[in-house]
Amino acid sequence: MPIVSVAMAAAAEIDEERSNLYLDFIRSHLQGAPEVLKDAMNLLGFEYQSEFARRYVAEGKAEGKVEGKAEGKAEGKAEGKVEGKIEGRMEIILEQLATRFGPLPDSIRTRVRGANAAQLHDVAKRVLTAETLEKALGSL
Repeated sequence: MPIVSVAMAAAAEIDEERSNLYLDFIRSHLQGAPEVLKDAMNLLGFEYQSEFARRYVAEGKAEGKVEGKAEGKAEGKAEGKVEGKIEGRMEIILEQLATRFGPLPDSIRTRVRGANAAQLHDVAKRVLTAETLEKALGSL
């Protein structure tokens, strides 16, 4: 069949993984009835026909799931570290402010706990030289 020859030549030009899948498709669907390549792979709702391809795709999905979990875990761990650093910085700043300016009202504690990393950085720098609590907090 000329279409099989052309497909095999084309498959030789692409990566092995994709080539195997394409050749599986061809082998499964051109066994006697091209029918315009089985109605354009059933309008792209193709399901693998050979056991090899089904197993190959299932292994790929399982591998992708494991990789996805590992990536998610790593991202979560990184986010947790960032949050932990910010929380630690908040507590140190609250302690420094209380040591420098005396007991802090709840409203000040709330303002500091609502600050982002950049704001906390600015307060940490100002707390060393500010003459008043409000100057240390700045625009926080």
